[in-house]
Amino acid sequence: MDEQLKERLESIRDRIEIAAQRSGRTKDAVKLIAVTKTYPASALQELIDLGVRDIGENRADEIMSKAPELKGDYELHMIGHLQTNKVARVLPYVKWIQSIDRQRLISRIEFLHRGSPINALVEVNTSGEESKTGCTPQECRQICELVAKSSALRFCGLMTIGPLEGGEKKTREAFMMLRELAQDVKDLSPHLELSMGMSGDFEWAIEEGATMVRIGTLLLGGRHK
Repeated sequence: MDEQLKERLESIRDRIEIAAQRSGRTKDAVKLIAVTKTYPASALQELIDLGVRDIGENRADEIMSKAPELKGDYELHMIGHLQTNKVARVLPYVKWIQSIDRQRLISRIEFLHRGSPINALVEVNTSGEESKTGCTPQECRQICELVAKSSALRFCGLMTIGPLEGGEKKTREAFMMLRELAQDVKDLSPHLELSMGMSGDFEWAIEEGATMVRIGTLLLGGRHK
């Protein structure tokens, strides 16, 4: 067992708890998604063995190569941009898709998926940065309604990525926007998840209402070569 990994995980969980308390919630109100892109299946397995239940992957190819090797009680989240031509690769393995952002993707999932609905979050580009994927805030309601009506997906909430630049003020504004958008679609689901916040800004996200935070670098270090 990697003691350093265990210590980093405990430190992150402590920080999540403290941030949750600042927002008037308990640590159980915020779910840690361990982001493991570029790391081998063995690293994912070690996290699962340490009690991490939610694993986030950015790429379909990595999901397809790692997932068959994993054992234990865990759920795999697709958190990166999902191309329609790669939907078939991830469907057998994922419990969550956090990057639903367009009608064509929803239609492709409906065409291919069999079985229980997959938990889905609609990704919204709250920063307005052209480099980011996600639907616009103006499109959010429409995409959420399509997911809610889908037999292949279960609408569970919203996801966003904070801005690359702008500091705390701009980052919090992006997170606040997602929280406000959630108010507009709360009639579509009894409990809405808000997936926002990564290694550099997850405490701000929790203070703004995040129920899921996606942490990779702080947990595992830089990208594995």
